[in-house]
Parts: sequence; structure tokens; C-alpha cells
Amino acid sequence: MDMMKIFVFNMKKYRKDRQFSQMKLAEMLDTSTSYIGEIEINRKIPSMDMVEKIATALGVEPFRLFIDSKTRVEPDTLLKENYLESLTTRQRQDLSKRLIDIITNDIETILEPENKPIQK
Repeated sequence: MDMMKIFVFNMKKYRKDRQFSQMKLAEMLDTSTSYIGEIEINRKIPSMDMVEKIATALGVEPFRLFIDSKTRVEPDTLLKENYLESLTTRQRQDLSKRLIDIITNDIETILEPENKPIQK
């Protein structure tokens, strides 16, 4: 996907996530609704200054508007169904080991008597 398509996709996504209409975003940027619409249909290319203004209005860092969502890893990625499918065999093994270690530690903590004598 080319950079402008990625930008347009992300701009629309962030705008809709924030429940901004094209008119609302245009007002925030002191520009016309038709200009926002033309950007979103890939007919106009915003200047870098306008990209910064758009990012600020959408509450994101400008570079985020240029990151392909297919390659971006967000903190909630672990909760997504396809996360495990995207891991290599080695990454799956490492994740399994870490989870087993965490669970084992939790179980040992739960089963440990409260007044356990101090061992020397």
C-alpha cells in the first residue's frame, strides 16, 4: 500500500474513532469540509504542515498517520484472536514458557503457608 493510501486510511480511522465528522475536523483545522473530503478520497495531498495540524486535531503523533495497520503492533495485540497465528514457532515456545513460569509462580505463592518457617 502506498504512503498516501495509508495516510488516508489512518486519517479516516482516527477521525471516526473520535466521532468527528469531516465538517468538525475541517472546523478544527480552519479549512473547508470539501478539502477534508478530497484528502479522504485521495484527490488532494496535504502539506506537511497540514499533516501536523490533522494529527494534532486527531490527538495522535503525526508519524502514526503513516504506519500501515497491518504492521503496527498495539498494546492490545495480545488480546486479538490472530495474535498467536502471527507468531513464529520459537516465539510461541517462548510465550508458552513465560506463561508457565508465571502460572507456576502464582500457584506456589497461593499454596505457600502463611507462617512458613524461615529456611537457612
